[in-house]
Parts: sequence; C-alpha cells; structure tokens
Amino acid sequence: MTSGSLPAGLLEGLDDVLVVRGPWVGRDEAAALVGAATRQLSLREDPPPDGSPADPGPDAVLLVVRDRAELRQVVAACRDLPASTRVGCVLLDGDRPPLTSGRPAWPRVVSLTAASTPLCFTLAELAAPLPAGRFVADLARRTGSAHLMAPGWPVVATEQSAPALWAPGDAGGLVGPPSRLADVSGDYPPDLVVIDADAAAAPTARRRSPRAQVEHHVLGTLADELRLASAMTWAEYDALGPEAADRRLAADGGLGLGGLDVQVLNPAGFVRAAAAPAAALTPLVGEPSWLCRVETPDGPVTLDTRRGPGEGDVTRLRPLRAVQVPWRGATGPRDYCRTVAALAMAGVPLEADPVPSWARALLHPALVETLEGPVATDPMARELRSIRQRRAALTHHGAVAWRAGAAARTGLQHPRRPLVSVLLPTRRPEMLGFALRQVARQRGVDLELVLAAHGHEPDPGPLAELAATSTLPLTTLSVPAARSFGALLNDAADHAHGEVLLKVDDDDWYGPDFVADLLLARAYSGADVVGCPPEFVYVEPLAVTVRRKEATERHRPVVAGGTMMVSRHAFHAVGGFRRMRRYVDAGLLRAVTDAGGSVYATHGHGYVLRRGAQGHTWDPGLGYFVSRRRTSAQWRGFHPSPLLEADALDVPPVARPASGARP
Repeated sequence: MTSGSLPAGLLEGLDDVLVVRGPWVGRDEAAALVGAATRQLSLREDPPPDGSPADPGPDAVLLVVRDRAELRQVVAACRDLPASTRVGCVLLDGDRPPLTSGRPAWPRVVSLTAASTPLCFTLAELAAPLPAGRFVADLARRTGSAHLMAPGWPVVATEQSAPALWAPGDAGGLVGPPSRLADVSGDYPPDLVVIDADAAAAPTARRRSPRAQVEHHVLGTLADELRLASAMTWAEYDALGPEAADRRLAADGGLGLGGLDVQVLNPAGFVRAAAAPAAALTPLVGEPSWLCRVETPDGPVTLDTRRGPGEGDVTRLRPLRAVQVPWRGATGPRDYCRTVAALAMAGVPLEADPVPSWARALLHPALVETLEGPVATDPMARELRSIRQRRAALTHHGAVAWRAGAAARTGLQHPRRPLVSVLLPTRRPEMLGFALRQVARQRGVDLELVLAAHGHEPDPGPLAELAATSTLPLTTLSVPAARSFGALLNDAADHAHGEVLLKVDDDDWYGPDFVADLLLARAYSGADVVGCPPEFVYVEPLAVTVRRKEATERHRPVVAGGTMMVSRHAFHAVGGFRRMRRYVDAGLLRAVTDAGGSVYATHGHGYVLRRGAQGHTWDPGLGYFVSRRRTSAQWRGFHPSPLLEADALDVPPVARPASGARP
C-alpha cells in the first residue's frame, strides 16, 4: 500500500477541491491526501452533486480508490461528477498510475503529472473544464487490456448502496440512489434495474415492477427490476434455517455475486512452481466481520470480502501452493462466495473442505466440482487444478456471463458468443479425417469451418462423415499447389463469416475446450492475437512426447502457428497473411506486433504439436525439440495433458500408452 499525500504545490491555491471516495475508501484516508478541510463525496453514500452544465464546477476533482479494480468498478458511479479543469485519480494500493493523453473531443491537456511512489496518482490540467466522469472512464479503459471498454447490453442500473453489484468498466451504466433509478424521463434509460433487496422483505428473487407498465418514448415498455435477495448475513441465514435460506440463495444463484471483472481478475502472471505451502483463508477474530486473512511467507494478506481480492492481493497469493477454503468468515454467504469465485478466476489454486449447501446455491456447479480436496504438490497437477477452476469461474462468474444471465432472466437483449471461423489449410489428404475430428469435438463455442485443400480435391468420405455426425457449418476450397501458403490462407479468410479467425493445422491434436479457452484468454488479455506455445510436442519419428519450457499466461511475441486466434479487425489492419511460402505464421505475428498490437500466450494443455521428419515450413531439426535444455519432461509414446481428453481413435497406433497412463 502506498502512503503519503499529493506533492506540495500540486493543488496549491485551489479553494474548492472535490475529493470523490470510492466505495472502499474511508474518509480519513482521503483527508490524509489533501487535507481534512477538503470537500468529500462518497460514491456509495452521498447523492450525486447538484449543478447545471453552466456551473463552472470545483477547482479540481480527485477520485480516490484502492486499486485498478476499484477504478474500473466506479466508472458508472462517476457519470454525473462535475466538470473541472483539473481532474485526477489516486490508487491507494496501486503501483502503476493510470495515464491518458486525452481524447479527440476533449479540451487540450495542458499538463499531466503522475507518480507511482510514494503515492500512486495521476493529475491532469486541461485547457477547459471536462466532466470528471469522462476522465475517470478513460483512465479505467486504459488500465484494462482491451481497446474498447464495452460491456454490452443490457444497460444496467444499480443502487449506489450495493457497490459489489456495480458493473465493472461500464461507462454506459447507471449508479445512484433509488429515486434516480426510478426516473424514466431521460433519453437513455436503463434496460434493467438491479435491486439488492433486503432478505426479509423480498421472498422472491424477482417481481414485476410498476415501472414495467410505464411507456417510454425511447425504449417502449420498460423492463422488469431484478431483485436479488441473497445479501443475507449469517444471522439472517440461521434465522431462516438452512433449507429456506438455501432456496433463497439458489433463486439468485451466481447473479447474486455480481459480475466479476475479468480484466483484473484473471490468470495472467500465473506462477507455475509454488514457492510456499498452502495457507488458509481464515476470519480475523475481533476485527470487522468482513475481513479474512491468508498468511504468506512475505506477510499476511488481508482480504475485504465485501469487495473481493484486489490485484495486489492476487499477486501476493500466487506463490502459494494453494489457498485453503474452510467456508468460515465474511458477513454472509454472498460475500464469501464472491471472494472464492474471484480467487478462482485469477488462477489461484483453491482446495476446500466439503462445499456447504449455501455455497453450492451461489457458485456454479462447474466450479464447485473442482474445489474439494487438496491441491497436489506436483507442479503440473497444481496447474491443471488452476486451469479447471479458472475456466469454470471465468465462464460462469465473469461480468459478461452475469450480464447474459441477468438479461435471460428478464428477456432482454444480451451479449452473444462470437462466431469463430476456423481456417484449416491442408495439403495432406490422408490427414483430412483426423483434422476434421479435431475441429468437430470443440464444445461450448460457435464455429464455422473453412477447409482449404492445397493442391488436391478433398476426399468426400471424411466430409460426409462430418456432415453425418456434426452440425458444423463447412465451406471447402480447392487451391492450386502453385499458390503460396499465405495467399491460400487469405483465400480461406475471404470465405469466413466470423468476427474471429482461428488458424489450425491438419496434423496437430486439439482438446475439446481448446477454442473456448482461447476465447477466454482473448477476453481477459485484450490481445489482438491469442494462442498457445508449442508446450506439448509429439516427436513422431522418435515416438516421444516432450513438454517444453514455455512461459504461458503472458504477453509474448510468438505463439504456435496452429493456434493463432486473431480478431478480424487486426487481421485486416495488417493486410492479412503475407504471400510467402514459408514462415507465414511468424509473418502475421510480426506484422501485428510491429503495428502496435499484442500477442498473448495462454496455457498449452489443450494442444499437442505433431513433429514429423519433414514437411514443415519451420524445421530446426528433431534435436531442437528433444533437447533437455529446452524441455521440462519427456515420455515415451503419446502422453498429452489430461485436458486434451485424447480420443483413442486419434492416438498414434505405434505409441498407444498403457491404459490410464498420463504424464
């Protein structure tokens, strides 16, 4: 945590400084920065400031939040902050100040002052007043990894007294007192009003609102309210009795936890080798009921379960073998489960006592089934546990999943899954059936397949088998052998309809969650290209599987060519694939990075690269792949990660492992 005050003279001579406190910042903490006499506004407690557009506003507006997660959380709550020529942000627990050089429609930025120590802050002076909410939204967007900060429909309004339910990074949302949420006179009303109902007063999770009968000149009939009744304390849970209380919790399910911010809580930076033993998430005796602590070799990490872990907390917990979950602490079931889901999303391995009924009511079953039992000391088993947990939490408890669930509950428009166009080039007719099976086994995603046969006509037999066993849309091309590989891939892309393009190879193995995991990585990394490194390699001439020493869950310049998922926007921005005969994949990656784009490597457990004796566009020799210096493990035969879920039909016959064999 940083300490201290703003540098002397930075706000000197200003008579009216408005300090805006995030929901988890105390009055004394804010006063220590700029003086106790400064005017303060709490986003969680105080009504929005009055004032007209003609009001010159305060001399400066300074937002004070704990970290990047809270900065993104308060975007909607800051929408009505007044304008000023000086606007800034302090991150009390941050180590990287959010920066902006301004926007085209803004007044010119005259000066920008920022520091990371002893206080993490940014302060801008502009040539004319700017609504402070716009400044906050731009800082939040730039602290995330995505180019755009667009949570999608529906437009959600939330009571200011329930900050845990505020949608992260939502500049179009609305946060305010109930009277403001009930106002339907504006031109941009919310689609959905989320009410954090008192458990005793709201026996059902949702009820028809009188607002639904109001005709609005923009939307027509307004939507239902979404009343969440799961914010009960432990005393209220006990008073209701487990059976009745669990029914009420289950009526909300994961919606009661709010949408967790995948831009902050994600596995980027996962530590593969644990440096410390497991430690328990335990309540603090004699402290506020919402605090829990995890003891680490570098000191205790205290978690405020009302808001969940911050990014600094996650960094300090990563070296632990696991965090033990004893299901004790917090003010009630909802806060506790939100903390568990957030740690899982961040990739922190969790091991738990048997999951109680109240937690099963709030956490998605896919996450619950990964929690019980100890986390193994073996690094690979520990990583597999983390991957399964993060996949479940990101898929079912992230902000997009929450918004889709809330919209589905009320029949509103909601984000849809992107269509992924799989580009499958092949010049090996004998591999066609194998390659089609790898694509057809993908689950939980929307795909189309563009098959580009290089120098031959596709065998109708495997195509007929695909049509008989799958609903996968298929487009086939037959391209002359003389056409360059880069041109062939561009031809395939021209026939694709998806907003995301994925190049795969015809001889590599792909697990059933391979595409789904890439889409998750794309969402939390914001990268223009996501893929896997060639972490697991089957060296066919030697009948050996190796695991290479590859860094994963990192931004890096290169991923395996048979795993490259690229946004259509980035693909067209760099002109597609270069018309080369070799190194086509490397050419696209370099073009993206040279253009200022980013490449992210997620885990490689759902992919196995096949390395033959010849026929590869990149061929450093077999010795490169089996070098002990470059590998962390080697096995005789075909030994993929368990996450590949290899089909027996596709295991190399000469290298079939003994029954149940795994690395």
